[in-house]
Amino acid sequence: MELNSELDRLRKYSSIEAELKRAEILHPDYPTDMFRQVAILNEESGEVTKSVLDYHYEGGSLEHIQEELIQTAAMCMRMLMNLP
Repeated sequence: MELNSELDRLRKYSSIEAELKRAEILHPDYPTDMFRQVAILNEESGEVTKSVLDYHYEGGSLEHIQEELIQTAAMCMRMLMNLP
């Protein structure tokens, strides 16, 4: 694997980890109910959809899509880490 692509991948993972930590600080009372957890995840996923639509039809940015993807990935990790 090319070094630059490996570094880029690590930066993306680092962004997800930072977002996860931020979310844990902002929202320390994460629900134990998996239906509420998946609702949070789906809300973030919906924001990705909206940002893609905005990009294609409203002049939105790729940076906003990336931000929403990072937030969604962080919520995936949070749910995964809180499985019983």
